[in-house]
Amino acid sequence: MTHHQWKSSCYSSQKIRVLLVILLTIITFCTGCSQQRNQDLNGSSSLPPNYALNQKSQKITIAVISNQASANKLDQLPNLAKYLESNLSHQFEIKVYPDYETVVELLVNEKVQIAYLTSFSYIKAKEKNPNLEPILAPISKKTGRPWHTSIIIANANKIKSIQDLNNKRFGFVSKSSTTGYLIPAIEFFLAREINPEQVFQEVKFLGSHEQAITALISGKVDAVATSLESIEGEKFAQQLQSLMYAKIWESSPSPTDPIVVSTTIQPILVNGIKKVLLDAPKEIISISGVEISGYTIVDDLNYERIRKMQQQLEEINQNQNNSI
Repeated sequence: MTHHQWKSSCYSSQKIRVLLVILLTIITFCTGCSQQRNQDLNGSSSLPPNYALNQKSQKITIAVISNQASANKLDQLPNLAKYLESNLSHQFEIKVYPDYETVVELLVNEKVQIAYLTSFSYIKAKEKNPNLEPILAPISKKTGRPWHTSIIIANANKIKSIQDLNNKRFGFVSKSSTTGYLIPAIEFFLAREINPEQVFQEVKFLGSHEQAITALISGKVDAVATSLESIEGEKFAQQLQSLMYAKIWESSPSPTDPIVVSTTIQPILVNGIKKVLLDAPKEIISISGVEISGYTIVDDLNYERIRKMQQQLEEINQNQNNSI
């Protein structure tokens, strides 16, 4: 073998060895990545017992609004907590609070980790804390769809059309209600350039959909904004029929109110909560007076329409403040 041939052979051998080392490195790296992905997907065996929260407390607190849950459903809340605990091997506590404003602040400040919110109050909370995400929304038992509509109904003895609303007593649900305030404020009143404070003799915020409908039935107000699902429930359907109410307006469908989680909860547990609630018995998951048939998965994009309406409402309020 000549000197030149020997030198070329050495270079070829070195190149082969280098290529083998690189190839082995790539294989080892890819194998490690694949194993890590499989661990992430297959379970939490490698996670510590307190994986659920990046906080000191291991207990997850779920917030529910007292006006949101019907009286007979409040008794079912401990059963919901037990169901979650038995299926997820984690501690859950469900607390009832008086209003959405309180729950929004608790969720924003990470004092609670999960909350049943309105679409509108979710958007408010998300503005203050971007580490919040909607995960599930209820499916209406009547329509089989994860949406609801806002309506304005009135005592038909006094009001039969939009024109008849002038100088009457009007009731909204609350300033955090989607169907009982935000949607009618934008899609009905703003669209018709009607200022409720100027048109109505009196404007009341009645607290809940049940309280708004009760106020209409008892004659405390002449018309209310509420959700179609609220008047179709067993509690009010017969009473309203005897009252001969008039439906003045109905909105286009909007997504139902979400269950919202803090992203301080590890994704693996969030996915577990989704699955457990999707599979849950209907008598456990239904916490309001509106009958639902289950849940569907949602994300932030589902509530973009509500976000745009909130921005419009803020502009209205800002313009009114500037004119004072």
